[in-house]
Amino acid sequence: MQIGDMLRTALENLSRRKVRTILTSTGVIVGILTIVTMVSLGVGVQQEIRAQFAALGLENVFVQPGEQRERDFFTQFAAPNREQPITPETVAAWEQLPEVRNVTAVIDLDGVMTLLELPDGRQVSVNVTGPQNFPNPFLSPPTAIAGDINAAGIPGQVVLAAGALPRNSDAATFIGQELVVILRSPRGEEERFPLKVVGVSSEDDAEVQASAEDMAAMKSWWFNIPDYLASQGYDQAIVQANSVADAAQLVGRFREADYRVQSLELILEQANRVFAVINVMLASVGGLALFVASLGIVNTMIMAIYERTREIGTLKAIGASRGDIRGLFMIEAGLIGLLGGTIGVFGGWLVGLLLNRVIAWYIEREQLPLDATFFVTPWWLALAALGFAALVGIVAGLYPAARAARLDPLVALRYE
Repeated sequence: MQIGDMLRTALENLSRRKVRTILTSTGVIVGILTIVTMVSLGVGVQQEIRAQFAALGLENVFVQPGEQRERDFFTQFAAPNREQPITPETVAAWEQLPEVRNVTAVIDLDGVMTLLELPDGRQVSVNVTGPQNFPNPFLSPPTAIAGDINAAGIPGQVVLAAGALPRNSDAATFIGQELVVILRSPRGEEERFPLKVVGVSSEDDAEVQASAEDMAAMKSWWFNIPDYLASQGYDQAIVQANSVADAAQLVGRFREADYRVQSLELILEQANRVFAVINVMLASVGGLALFVASLGIVNTMIMAIYERTREIGTLKAIGASRGDIRGLFMIEAGLIGLLGGTIGVFGGWLVGLLLNRVIAWYIEREQLPLDATFFVTPWWLALAALGFAALVGIVAGLYPAARAARLDPLVALRYE
């Protein structure tokens, strides 16, 4: 028998028993639909995370100075002991590297007690931070309530968050005023840093954005180190490379110089590995349904042998070989799997579209700053699901096909 003859005969046999074929394919449909839906969720979330990382800048390298000891609650009030400080000279040298586009120096005041003195003399607890050069992509960016909120990097100027101001106060009245940031040590000592307000942002946190130079002066007083930047340097430097490949080279170079380095690309690689495991786990749920479906295919094909025993005998009597009979039944089983896989892939795609609409409605209802597609069905997933469904059918048909091929034609012709 030619392959075309076997394919045509298999299609005719399946079409004669439409209800049984559809019921047998249902298990495959459920399994493939589950696999496509689950894996498309993993693919969509993975793509969204990669897009968010790309928005932050995969070419950015976050460098921290090497320290002889890790800082904890008991040592946060002691001056840092850095082996490799990131001094202004170091930053200037990095800016001259051919792989580097820009370097942003960062000072943090974690553990430092900071207060903001308002014009009426009231003091409120605030966090003093640097300019937000890398905003959180999952949060709406702050807007300017008054003044210029992009001028926080200039020494002597600050941007206030709305959360640092009294309720129902007019933000515009603070623009141009000189407010005082107060540092208070555990022993009660205080130092005052007058800074000019140039903007008020819509942030709800009690926060003040100051320049790195002003924050370095605050740390200089806090640790009683007159020239803090020259001896201890910045707490972090964000190095923006020209490309992701250049960023990978810089990571190795900085680590060789005993700096502590983090890269979004390295973090993303770890996230991709985690998602690979998650996708396998999600697909295994559908795999269990496919295993049950394969048992249904085996049962259907064995029943077909009993029903078509005389037909098998006739085919052998007119010259069909064991290989022809085996191939005929395996093609039928494979077609059952392919039918279920086709419907399952289409159904999984439709379920993904429906869930994307539901998620979009929920995001809009909650006014979340997200515009993402969480269920994505790429072409390779559809083809892989179809191939896997057909393979499950073929494997499930191996035993029934071998059993049909072993039938004695004389016995089969006398079978009633």
